[in-house]
Amino acid sequence: MAVMLTVDEIGARVLAYNREADLDLVARAYRFAEGAHRGQLRHSGEPYFSHPLAVVEILLGLELDVPTLCAALLHDTVEDTPTSLNDLRHRFGSEVASLVDGVTKVELLAEATPSEKRATNLGKIVSAMVGDIRVALIKVADRLHNMRTLAAMGAAKQARIAAETRDLYVPIAMGLGLGAIYPELAELSYQVLHREEYDEIRACFDYAHERVRARGESFAGELLQRLAPRFPGARVECRPCFAHEVARIQRSLGEPIERLAHILRVTVIVEHDDDCYPVLGILHALRPPILDRFKDYIATPRSNQYRALHSRLRGARGCTIRVRILSVAMDQVARRGVTYQWAYKRGADEPPAAFARRMQWLHELQEAQKAMLTSDEFVEMARDTLASDRIHPVTPRGDVLNLPRGATLLDFACAIHTDLAYHCAGGRVDGRRVERDHVLRTGDQVEILTEAMIEPAPSWLTFVRTPHARRLLREQMRSRQRERTIAIGRDRLRAIPALAGVADGARASCPAAQAAARRLGLANVDALLARLGAGRLSMGELRAAMGEQGGEEKVGEAAAACLLLGEANTRLYHLAHCCHPLAGDDVIAFFSQRDGIIVHRRICHHAVRRAVDVDEVVPVRWQSEAALGGQVGMVVEMRNEPGALATVCSRIGEQGGNILCTRTLGVGHRFGSAHFDLEVRNLNHLVRLLDALRGETVVVSAERV
Repeated sequence: MAVMLTVDEIGARVLAYNREADLDLVARAYRFAEGAHRGQLRHSGEPYFSHPLAVVEILLGLELDVPTLCAALLHDTVEDTPTSLNDLRHRFGSEVASLVDGVTKVELLAEATPSEKRATNLGKIVSAMVGDIRVALIKVADRLHNMRTLAAMGAAKQARIAAETRDLYVPIAMGLGLGAIYPELAELSYQVLHREEYDEIRACFDYAHERVRARGESFAGELLQRLAPRFPGARVECRPCFAHEVARIQRSLGEPIERLAHILRVTVIVEHDDDCYPVLGILHALRPPILDRFKDYIATPRSNQYRALHSRLRGARGCTIRVRILSVAMDQVARRGVTYQWAYKRGADEPPAAFARRMQWLHELQEAQKAMLTSDEFVEMARDTLASDRIHPVTPRGDVLNLPRGATLLDFACAIHTDLAYHCAGGRVDGRRVERDHVLRTGDQVEILTEAMIEPAPSWLTFVRTPHARRLLREQMRSRQRERTIAIGRDRLRAIPALAGVADGARASCPAAQAAARRLGLANVDALLARLGAGRLSMGELRAAMGEQGGEEKVGEAAAACLLLGEANTRLYHLAHCCHPLAGDDVIAFFSQRDGIIVHRRICHHAVRRAVDVDEVVPVRWQSEAALGGQVGMVVEMRNEPGALATVCSRIGEQGGNILCTRTLGVGHRFGSAHFDLEVRNLNHLVRLLDALRGETVVVSAERV
C-alpha cells in the first residue's frame, strides 16, 4: 500500500523552496480532489487519490509552483468524476482550470492506428506546451507514476502504454531537460518491452555489483583526494548504467553484456562553471582518456540547455569509466531542466507561453505540425528533433547553427534563408564541393552555392531532416505549381469569345472573369484560373459562368483552349521520362498536385493506365514547327563486322543527332545490337535519322523505343 502525502507534508515541502506560496489554495485543492475521488480504486486496489498525490510528489521534487501542484491534484477530476471545468474555474481560478483542461485534452484516441495515436497525442502535447509548458510537466509526472504501477495492468495494455512512453514521453521529458525523470521512464518502458534482455542485463549487473561498487568507491576516493586542494566543495557520485543504456551501448559497440556490466558512470559536481575545465585536466591526468569520446556540451549546449563536459577514461582491467563534469547550477539544469531555467512565480516575469516560444526544439515540433507529414513521419521527425545528439555547423560569418544529427546541406540552407534553400545548387564544406544531400558534422565550415534557375523538387524531401526544411520546400513547391496552373488557365482564356477583344495582360482581371469567379463560388480570378489550368473546370462550364449560350465547345475554340507545347511554355509542363515525347508525337497530358502537368506519348503504357481518370486529362497540342529538342531512345541491330558501330555513330552525327550514351545489348556470331540515347529536334528529325540508318548496309533494323 502506497504511503500518501498529507496536506501538511505538501505545505512543508513547498515552503522549503517558496516562502510566499499560497498554502490555502493547495489545501483546498487537496480536500476537493480527495472528496471527488472518494470510493474510487486503481487497478492495483489502492485508493485512486494515491495517484494524484504521487504526481504531486514527483512535481515537488522539481520545485513546481502552487497552481501546477493544484492542477496535478485535480488533473483527473474532470475526466473521472462529475466535476466540470467551470466548477474548477469557480473554486480555484482560471489559471488552475486552464492547466487541468490542457492535461485532460491529452488523451488516447479510441479509434486510430497506433501511429495515428502517437502522432495525435504528440501534437496535442505540443499544442498544450505552446500554451503553457506546465501542462507537459504534469503529463510527464502522471506518466511516470503510471509506469511505476504498470504491473497491475494486463500484458497487452502494459506493452501499449510502455511503447507510447518510449516513443512520446521519454523524448518529451528529454526535451524538457528532466534528467531526474526521463532515465526512469526509459528504463521502465524497456523493462516491459524487452523483458528477457532486461532480465539478462540485470542478472549480469547483480553478479558484478560488488566489484563495480568497490571499484567506484576506490576511484571516487582517489579523485576526491586529487580535487580537494583546489576544489574543496567538489562532489563525486558513482552509479552503474541503466539496463536500457547498456542495451544501446551493446547495439552500438557489439560488446558482450558481461563486459558492459563493469562500466562506471561517474558524475563530478563542482561549485562554479569555470571549475569544469581544470577538473577535466585532473581527470585526464588520473586515467588515460579515450580521445574521440570527449564532448563539450558547455561550449555547445544541447537543445534542452543541458551543459556539461563528457569524457571516457580507461580504467583498471579494461573497465570504461564514463565521466560527466558539471557545476552546481549545471547539475540543477540537468536534473530539473525547464523547471530550473524558469522560476515560475518566484521573481520571474516571463509567462509560460513566452518561455515555451524560446525553446528551439518546441519551435521545431510546431514546424513539423505545419509540414503536412504523415503520422509516422511526424513521430519520426519528433524523435529526431528531441534527440539529445545535435550538430553545430558554422556559417561563413562564424554563426553556429544547432541542427539534429543527420541534417544535410539543404537543412542548413533552409535554416539560414529561403533564397538559399530554394535555389541551392550544392555547397562547400571546409572548402570542398559537396551536393545538397551531404550530411553535416559539428564544426563544418559551410558555404551554400546557388543558381537562379534551380527550383525545389519532390526528391529534395527525401533527404532533409528538419521540419522547418520540409515545410519551406513543400510550401514553395505548392506555390510554384499553383503559378504554373494559373498560367495555363490564363492561356486557355484565349478560347472565350467574350474576352476576344481584351488584351492578353488584362484578360484575367477583366470584369467578365471576375463575375465568372463569383458565380462559381471562387474567392478570386486566380482561383478560377488555377481550376481551369488544372483541368478541374471545363471550358463549357466557364463559358456558361460568363453568360455565353451553349455548353459545348466548338472545334476551333477547343483547339485554342489547349496548352501549347513549345519553347514559350516549357515552364508549364514536363515531358515524361518513361516515353520521351517529341514535338510532333501524338501526346496526352495529365495533371497531379505533386508533379504538375506531365506530357506522355499516347501509346505509352503509363498513359494508357492513367487515361481512365478523365478528370486528370489536360488538353495539349504542339505549336506548329515546334523544335524543342528532346531525348529519345533507339535500338539498332547491325551486322557483326569491323566498323559497323562506327558507321552507325557517324551517320547519327551527320543527321544532326547528338549521342548522349550508348550500350551494347548483345553480340552474336553474325549480328549485334546497341541501345542509343539521343538528342533530336522533333519527330520529323527522328524519322529522317531512322530512315538514314536503315539505308546503311551494316544496319539490319533501327527502331525507336
